This record gives sequence, structure tokens and C-alpha cells, in this order.
Amino acid sequence: MLNCKQASALMSRAMDEKLPFGKRMALKLHLFICDGCTNFSSQTFLLRKAARSFGKCRHCKDLRLSDEARQRIFRALKDVQARKD
Repeated sequence: MLNCKQASALMSRAMDEKLPFGKRMALKLHLFICDGCTNFSSQTFLLRKAARSFGKCRHCKDLRLSDEARQRIFRALKDVQARKD
């Protein structure tokens, strides 16, 4: 049985690749019994859909992050990766 951390990792992988049958079934079983992960899955899907459609919005083309904001995000991601290593 998957725990929530394992399930969330599989949900992330499933967005980019087809999971092997056993992992798909384990994830479906976990989502069937875990409301928290089901909510996380729905929210993640919604965020991904919103991010993809953002670039298609004709009013959004003028919206850009400042260089400072980009650097702040880059540093934060780098810090997270360093903590994982």
C-alpha cells in the first residue's frame, strides 16, 4: 500500500509519462481511499491546466516576471534541490 508521499510522487510522474500497470493500480487504490491525495491530484491537474493555458491567453502575453522575481524563483528552486542532494 502506498503512503501519501509515494502517491504524490507517482501523481507527478503520471503527468509526464505512462506509469507501469502495477503502479497505476496502486495509485488508483490509494486515491480511492485517501481524500487528501484525491484533492491534491485535482488541484495539481487544475494548476497544470491553468499554466498551459496561460501562454495561450492573448491578454497575458504582456505579463512577464521581472528579472528579480525570476532570480528569486531560481534561487528557491536551487535551494530545494540542494537540500534533496
